[in-house]
Amino acid sequence: MDKQFKQAVLSFIRQEELIRPGDRVIAAASGGADSMALLQLLMDEKEALEIGSLEAVHVDHRLRPGSVKVADFVEEFCRQNGVRLHRFVSDAEIGHRSEEWSRDFRYSCFETLAGPKVRIATAHTLSDQAETLLFRLARGTGVRGACGIPAKRGPFIRPMLTVTKKDAEQFCALRGIAYITDPDNLTDDYARNRIRHYALPALDTVNPKAQAAMGQFCRKMSRLEDYLGRQASGLLARAQKGDGWEISALLSEEPVIRQAALTQLVEKHRALRGSDLDQLEKILKAGRGRLFLGKNTFLSAADGLLQIQEGERKEYESPLCQPLKPGKYRFPGGYCFTVSVLTGKDCEESIKFAQIHKKALKNCADYDKLSNGMCLRTRQPGDVFRPAGRNVQKSLKKLYNELEIPGSQRLFLPLAAEENQIRWIWGQGFAHGLRPDSTTVRLLVIEPETED
Repeated sequence: MDKQFKQAVLSFIRQEELIRPGDRVIAAASGGADSMALLQLLMDEKEALEIGSLEAVHVDHRLRPGSVKVADFVEEFCRQNGVRLHRFVSDAEIGHRSEEWSRDFRYSCFETLAGPKVRIATAHTLSDQAETLLFRLARGTGVRGACGIPAKRGPFIRPMLTVTKKDAEQFCALRGIAYITDPDNLTDDYARNRIRHYALPALDTVNPKAQAAMGQFCRKMSRLEDYLGRQASGLLARAQKGDGWEISALLSEEPVIRQAALTQLVEKHRALRGSDLDQLEKILKAGRGRLFLGKNTFLSAADGLLQIQEGERKEYESPLCQPLKPGKYRFPGGYCFTVSVLTGKDCEESIKFAQIHKKALKNCADYDKLSNGMCLRTRQPGDVFRPAGRNVQKSLKKLYNELEIPGSQRLFLPLAAEENQIRWIWGQGFAHGLRPDSTTVRLLVIEPETED
């Protein structure tokens, strides 16, 4: 098993040209089986791979009190093996933070080490690849999402994408390599954990090599994505006319290539959203209209051309902010709603009504669970929200992307907030933990209306 594991990883490294002679390789070491197996393998094969220098990096997110012990464990392993360790620690207080925050913090630390001939090796396995594919398919994805985790991206390399998590654990057992299992990986709190615990084992009963098959599928999709990218660039070159692109030329191409071209245009300015391509298809067929790209920029169709254009910024596009008090409010974009605080019998009857009509409940909150500093406004940088029933904090940007809310609507969408903690969003209701219960004596109701 030891030899097979090494051969599989080394073969993939050479096939994908992940490490070149003289490279400075920095292995991300979390302390888990995958990362410790990767670090040991790189130590074993340093000369064979002609690695210039081998180092390690550990990031302590401070998600739990025991995280320091994990960091110390990795540091001691590196000390015993003569490997230089770069150790990072979050300055945030210990506590629950989102997966997105953890990943962003981790990679921001990694990127400080990037430089010429630097390769930062992460221990993503074939099992991680399969989980990622299933996760994206379940949420809805296209060819790009089906590519899964890339073997290399910038300074980052993933040498273990052809071996499973179980293979890594067996390698550690055979070599006597100690590791620490993250307790969060044992729970079903995260969607990826549920896929790992239930979906993958079920697929293994259908095909013992199901994970390998999914990995191969991702590689095929990656080659297809590269092909579509080249075809899209060719289409844009053929359709170019002055500072725009001829709509007739775009419409004459196969939809899959046209949409790849439109994706390239959008992504020069921002990330593609779920509704963008459908909206652009309608704009092209109508020959007029525009898609908001951010700030003052639009992708506009008129006079037979699709162009990137600047638009005037309206005064009301800056964030509105006013204290949350009972009354009727109108926001730009046609948003109208009423804020009420109910007590006594009115409170009891409204709670009973909301419990029967569940959709009404999302716009009701226990007023005493909120601070006096609540304000009504539009979005601001750094805003975060915990969707009701999920208790997972998301950035407002990520939430809007998931909900496929068009950029033009995001400018005006009404929010109720305490600093950067969003407590209520138009269409989504109140945040997690604010719904009324049997102890509620004051009920806050925000009732969306149709503007007069």
